[in-house]
Amino acid sequence: MNRGQTEFKEDLAVNVGVLKELMQHSDDLVFIDRELSSGEPIKIAYVHGLTDDRKLEYLLAKAKEFGDSDFPFGSDDRLSTAEQAADCLAAGQAVLLFSDPPGAAAIDVLGVQLRGVEEPSSESTVKGPRSGFTESLTNNLALVRYFCPSPQLKVEHRKIGRLSRTNIAVLSVAGVANPRILEELHRRLDEIMTDFLLGSTTIEEWIADNRGTMFPLLESTERPDRVVGALMDGRIAVIVQGTPFVVLLPFVFLQAFQVGEDYSWNYYIGSMLRLLRIFCGLIGMLLPAFYVATVTFHHELVPTALLQSIAAAKEPVPFPAVVESFAMMFAFEIMREAGVRMPKQIGQAVSIVGALILGQAAVEAGIVSPIMVIVAALTGICTFTLPPTAMNYALRLLQFGMTFLASILGYVGVVAGIVVLLTYLASLRSFGIPYLGPAAPFNALELTDVVIRRPATWNVKRPALFRAINPYRFRGGDK
Repeated sequence: MNRGQTEFKEDLAVNVGVLKELMQHSDDLVFIDRELSSGEPIKIAYVHGLTDDRKLEYLLAKAKEFGDSDFPFGSDDRLSTAEQAADCLAAGQAVLLFSDPPGAAAIDVLGVQLRGVEEPSSESTVKGPRSGFTESLTNNLALVRYFCPSPQLKVEHRKIGRLSRTNIAVLSVAGVANPRILEELHRRLDEIMTDFLLGSTTIEEWIADNRGTMFPLLESTERPDRVVGALMDGRIAVIVQGTPFVVLLPFVFLQAFQVGEDYSWNYYIGSMLRLLRIFCGLIGMLLPAFYVATVTFHHELVPTALLQSIAAAKEPVPFPAVVESFAMMFAFEIMREAGVRMPKQIGQAVSIVGALILGQAAVEAGIVSPIMVIVAALTGICTFTLPPTAMNYALRLLQFGMTFLASILGYVGVVAGIVVLLTYLASLRSFGIPYLGPAAPFNALELTDVVIRRPATWNVKRPALFRAINPYRFRGGDK
């Protein structure tokens, strides 16, 4: 049953030696001698710094009162091999070593100091819950349970990584989530062969349908209310120990323009904000390309007065429009990244002042035209309206490709780029779900709830796209 593993012996000294060897004779591994109520000697092992002092003191103080089969804190499975005990020690548990019968038991005394629950910085909200996930798997599961107090919420624990043995939890709602998608997720998790699981991003890269695309095929969020909403739609969540980002699957393209706050406002306001984000996404991706195509190939489409104004502004600039566009977009990305990486107190001020000074100086020096500064600024502002996800970065990268095509073929190049992009997106899948759904394949009823925010009383059914086995939210949900 435990082939290739070391079973415990009756001699405690031998077991201690084996554990020390498995833990690489680490100096923070501590062994303490205690006795049970029967007088049997035991060893209590733990890793210093990973344990909660109060739990550990209680364990040490009460050890004499435990019988042969009594374990504190309502724990726990007997451990039959030293390798199992070493995994428990590395995870912050205390291990009790027994000699008669030989074996061990693990007790949860984890007490690492982590930050408390606070509003997630990457998904701030004006109206709605402000709780965000932390780096603690236990706390994150408790937050989900708090927002979704349902006995049908199913939690499945796993360990990933041949060396790190990182704890993860797979969450789904029994009777709602499609068991085939859940089974496929577990199959892909079994195929992860990495030594160390760095975080949720590693999970995303391993289990995605297409690992070579820049478009996110899985969703990542720090908000428990967003996770609960996804679970109720029939989706599945993966929580990884040590990261505040939870992976949601399946995921489709148009969901990138949705935020949880849409459902905290009146449906008219929520719909307006969602349409605004979609429009800003198109502007952010295509505006530089249309500008370059217009001033390079299609002057006849510009009113004469505006064309004269553009020509007068570009007269002192020695570079073509495409060079101007690339230079300004590249400079804007540098300032954006600098603002993110600098200390929070000065990052925003430096990026704004830097943009103003750099833009004004570039215009006065005749390097770029004023109209190009306006185009670059508007493009950047539009991308700020999108949630700061991988999709945001993908659309910003597409700016450069679309602009390049526009500089070669004009509007024809832009249209060709859009056709190729849509064809490529239509070929992608997220756990078998079409990435462009419900737009392709077309489903008019569900598309309305993606593009706009429908009233809650209209959402009788869950999205068919995620293949939930119970399609009803209410009014017949028990059928």
